[in-house]
Amino acid sequence: MKTLTLAATLSLLALSGCSLGDEPSKPPQLGTRSGDEDAVAKLGFPSTATKNTIRVGGGDAATDAAGVASAVFPGTSDSARPTAVVLVDKDDWQAGVTASVLAARPIGAPLLISDGDELSSVTKDTLGRLKPKGSDLSKDAQVIRIGDKPARPGGFKTAVIEGRDPFERAAAIDRFFSAAKGKPSADVVVASGERAEFAMPAAAWAARSGDSVLLTRRSSLPAPTIKALKEHKRPNIFILGPKTVISPKVERELGKLGKVNRIQGTTPVENAIAFARYERGGFGWGVVVPGYNLTLAGTSRPLDAAASAALATKGVFAPLLLTDEAAELPRALEAYLLSIQPGFEDDPGQAVYNRVWILGDDKQVSVPAQARLDQITELVPVQPNAP
Repeated sequence: MKTLTLAATLSLLALSGCSLGDEPSKPPQLGTRSGDEDAVAKLGFPSTATKNTIRVGGGDAATDAAGVASAVFPGTSDSARPTAVVLVDKDDWQAGVTASVLAARPIGAPLLISDGDELSSVTKDTLGRLKPKGSDLSKDAQVIRIGDKPARPGGFKTAVIEGRDPFERAAAIDRFFSAAKGKPSADVVVASGERAEFAMPAAAWAARSGDSVLLTRRSSLPAPTIKALKEHKRPNIFILGPKTVISPKVERELGKLGKVNRIQGTTPVENAIAFARYERGGFGWGVVVPGYNLTLAGTSRPLDAAASAALATKGVFAPLLLTDEAAELPRALEAYLLSIQPGFEDDPGQAVYNRVWILGDDKQVSVPAQARLDQITELVPVQPNAP
């Protein structure tokens, strides 16, 4: 499992604009000396990182996305730069979920967030530092805009994936990525285009696997989604969400287009856990034992799904888990993490480890909740043959 050095962790959090606790104006700083005023606050621990957690502590999703992009693509050499960057609009969470497939091979583009026709400082600075090389799979475009709302950054060659609504844009992203790969994916996730909190976990899987994500309404399957699925020629269709979010009627319609399986949990937190656990025929994370990276985001910030995409690639490969309360961990989430807590009998050096990447500031996941995450993710001694 990959780990970050102290310097890399602090650099990442400085880029992400972390502001937690009693020092909201001072991000973690490198080079803090023992005699510096507020040295402890400048270091940023335990909010920036603990032994088993790393926080990308942005006050909004755009900052989180920039922080993640900087962690995955340091930009310090040609090989540490992406071929392209995807831009999604701050009001288009559906694009954040469906365009996450563009973070998968062969394009491998991290997602950044645009503030309408302008770029926020953090997005602009990150894009300028990454200097994407241009992807021959997208006619040498360095920036791929999803829809016509994201900005057109000057000095970069851009491409646009268009669509009149989120359903059309999802289908257009699917066609674009299928062309880049040379064929449509054999597996497709169908998620809600209306309930962000149930669709969010699809983003990380799309980035990890290259499986497209298409969208549906609760009670009717949109025409662009039907057309896109026909182009996949009877794929394995994985519905993400319970029947209250994607109805049995839609499930029956999907059954005419491919083989359908449903992944579901009653709440968004339980739904994300169900997806993290799920595995069937090579599809799914199958995280039911220790030894994984995991990402945690709050349901109140849907575009953190876009930030999670790059963390599902490039050696991290983390499924996205969710919390619906900042102060403490939901019971279902705590129980799941305890069920995969790593342990060792004799030599901890031979054990596997878990690590949790937290997206957002303490309004998404509090520092006490982070400490509890660290505790239940810790490698612990176990007694063999204990009753």
